[in-house]
Amino acid sequence: MGRETDSDDSSADASRRSFLQTGTLASAGLALGLSGAAPAAATGGDSTGSDETPAGDAASDTELNLADVGFLQLMAYHHRGGIEAASLVPERTNHDALAEFAETVLEGQREGLVRIESILAEAGIEPEHLLEADLDAVRDMVTSIPGNLRPNELAYLQRLEGTTFDLRFIETFANHHRGAIQLSHLVLREGQSPAVEAMANDIVETQQAQIARMYAWYLDWVQQV
Repeated sequence: MGRETDSDDSSADASRRSFLQTGTLASAGLALGLSGAAPAAATGGDSTGSDETPAGDAASDTELNLADVGFLQLMAYHHRGGIEAASLVPERTNHDALAEFAETVLEGQREGLVRIESILAEAGIEPEHLLEADLDAVRDMVTSIPGNLRPNELAYLQRLEGTTFDLRFIETFANHHRGAIQLSHLVLREGQSPAVEAMANDIVETQQAQIARMYAWYLDWVQQV
């Protein structure tokens, strides 16, 4: 997979990179969702973050390194958190546009989960409880998933309704999307699977557009409060 260059190599970005690349991810991620040790399909990579494909050997669609596996693991939890948040919209929103947007988000996040499960299965990795693990347990054990909604954020949204809910939802969900984009940029640098690369690029394109749409609504609706 081609590597991106980024002039702003911040400490936060470095922290996220280490989370995807090191044994911290492997131990926490595998314990939460994937069975056994890292499979043979999770090629390359070590605790130093080196995961280069040998010269002359192009990665196949089914070959995943630890960064690829970590990304898929984290995005499964990320998508499930997005579904949890977007499901609050229909009964609380004051705007039909946001209700329709939430339906689009729910469809996209569910399709993303199917895509994750398919990529893992093609690589010979059994997802097992990845899609059923208790999200609060995941939040307690893995605290550095960028943009993932915390229980207090969900509880706060559940107490709101109307335009006030809409504005707070946009603030929270835009941050959720930014987290997915950050993880996607990270795996584009550190992963090797073409299938994961395609998924990450789709996330960046789709969710950047959705953030722009949400903030256009925000600027309009904030005047209604």
